Amino acid sequence: MAGMGRPRESGAVYGQNRRFVQRVSVLAWTVAATVAISLFLRLPTVVLTLNALGSPMSIRISETTVIAVFIALLTASGTERAIRTHPLYVGDPFGGEPESGGHTWLFWGLPAAVSILAVLLAPEVTTPLFQAGAALLSGGLIAIILFNLYATVDRESAGYRQARILLNVLAYTAALALFLLVYQTRTRSLLSGSLIAATAALLAVELLRDVTPRVNVVLRYAALVAVVLGEAAWALNYWPLSGASGGLVLLLIFYLFVGLARHALHEGHLSRRLVLEYSAFAILALALIVLIGPGL
Repeated sequence: MAGMGRPRESGAVYGQNRRFVQRVSVLAWTVAATVAISLFLRLPTVVLTLNALGSPMSIRISETTVIAVFIALLTASGTERAIRTHPLYVGDPFGGEPESGGHTWLFWGLPAAVSILAVLLAPEVTTPLFQAGAALLSGGLIAIILFNLYATVDRESAGYRQARILLNVLAYTAALALFLLVYQTRTRSLLSGSLIAATAALLAVELLRDVTPRVNVVLRYAALVAVVLGEAAWALNYWPLSGASGGLVLLLIFYLFVGLARHALHEGHLSRRLVLEYSAFAILALALIVLIGPGL
């Protein structure tokens, strides 16, 4: 009778993997369809006027804004359903301890950010053929992200390290693209700083969630990164920087503070050598941005 347990367990794992692939497929095609629809959907633009810090400010809510919020919520929901098929989360209705060792909503940030980015960049494609390709590419990228997120649920899994590296690269790439898009709009600092802070918080959670199982600590450090990026965006709006230079400076700040946060969470403190190393890197990177930024 003892030998009967293994086939049954293998069948359960196979069923969970099949459910995961099905849910990823549904979400990928849904994201691709939503991106395609966003290219043709036309909604009236609503302009909200309010007083912020003693001066009037206008916020335009267009069809792009509505679709971006919708696709972010859709992607987060689909990611939740897909990640919950992992064996570590089975039987845990709340995605918390003790079985899962974490919270499933920590996985939402990168897919949501990439789906928003897809909606924002899709209108830049002009020909119908490339528009269809962009929609399919966005769905495919979401699928790749979900497969790699799934591989990082269990740190002992065979593909954990490779998946983590790819997710880090995608997170920093998405951060750069979103920082560039927001900074180039040159909107009021209150709005642009808030958007950049929200972007930094989403992606910082993804980059920090594997360092410690203490969710409240991850959120604290992600909030700190978000505040720093929001303040940096506010300050950079007063500098005569090009859009490319401003986006690169924001990425540099994001990279430095996420890196310092990772070391602080992993080691429990920041050494003088580490601070000097990051400071030297920051100075070198800033010099390169000053030299090549205006030509971008």
